[in-house]
Amino acid sequence: MRLHFVASLFLALPLLIGNRGASAQTGLFPAGSRHLYVHCEGKRHGPAVILDAGLFRDSTDWRLVQPEVARFTQVCSYDREGLGKSVVDTGAKPETECIDVVVNDLRKLLKSAHVAPPYVLVGHSGGGLRVRRYTRNYPDQVAGLVFVDSAHEEQIWRFQAIDPRSVQGPPTNPDRAICGGGLPYPGEHLTWHTDKPLIVLEHGIPLTFDEPLAAHTAEFNAAVDSMARDLASRSSKSQLRIAKKSGHDIMLDEPQVVVQAIRDIWGKVTVAIR
Repeated sequence: MRLHFVASLFLALPLLIGNRGASAQTGLFPAGSRHLYVHCEGKRHGPAVILDAGLFRDSTDWRLVQPEVARFTQVCSYDREGLGKSVVDTGAKPETECIDVVVNDLRKLLKSAHVAPPYVLVGHSGGGLRVRRYTRNYPDQVAGLVFVDSAHEEQIWRFQAIDPRSVQGPPTNPDRAICGGGLPYPGEHLTWHTDKPLIVLEHGIPLTFDEPLAAHTAEFNAAVDSMARDLASRSSKSQLRIAKKSGHDIMLDEPQVVVQAIRDIWGKVTVAIR
């Protein structure tokens, strides 16, 4: 594993659809000053499922998960500006926008594509940060959550405490980091909590590291496990599940584990809504 990966573990328009029960169009839709690509499948029953990919990743990461979720409800994946099939409207480099701007883009995109709340939000790696911020900013729109080997807001300073050389990916300047990823200052702890049903998926195959970080492999893996367990403590309606045969990309290594977690949360919140 390269050094920068330690930090990045965990960052013509189609016709619009007015019928909540039908599948939304797939293509570019306006999201404020941007046009972002969204891909939706399935007929809606209960909340729609929204899939958010990790740092510098796009909607194709969900290619093994999305068709299976579409068997029981509407499910949408999307590409952030400059990634995948989304265009660059504002000139911003990918993954440099403040997190509140990015989650507001998603809110506007879903509105443009006529994918109405409530949602089950699913975030992989850095997508977990955005999913939590979306829940904080728009709590009434979110019914449930699934974190897929999610990044943790404290991970940069936790990794640096183990070895200062470990973080070379996301910005390490505190002001930029807070803007870019919603990250606390060194030593500060995540304050986010929710009353939403939540499943946290953690990889089961230990991470490995190249030199000079190899000597700290056990410490890094212990920190990652501790942060996953911390995320699972953030809701009274939460559960931690280990994907025993997976590395970081659980949705590609064991897609059925992700699909089952989504189905379980979706089923729970659908019953509650009815």
